[in-house]
Amino acid sequence: MMMFYGPNGPYALFAGKDASRALAKMSFEEKDLTGDISGLGPFELEALQDWEYKFMGKYVKVGTVKPKVAVTEPSESTPRDAESSKPTEDGPSESADIKNDEPPPKVDADKE
Repeated sequence: MMMFYGPNGPYALFAGKDASRALAKMSFEEKDLTGDISGLGPFELEALQDWEYKFMGKYVKVGTVKPKVAVTEPSESTPRDAESSKPTEDGPSESADIKNDEPPPKVDADKE
């Protein structure tokens, strides 16, 4: 997988991003590297579904791409509620990050 999606791989531009639109359109253009599938036709949506089935059968899910969210600081006139300021487990992040759903692999200390 690293040879395809890793640095300098032919599909590296897709790694860590929601590339739904690009996959549906069979596009390698930067502007299509988005999860916005609005305006796609039935053939493109079918192609996207085919990609989803292919990936589900070939790869293990290791994380979820979270959307970018603009962060705004509360003003002094707006009191901050301690409960509402706590992050939620599946709440939005400040940038597009991959949330790893699996524990890190164990490292054998004798091999390092």
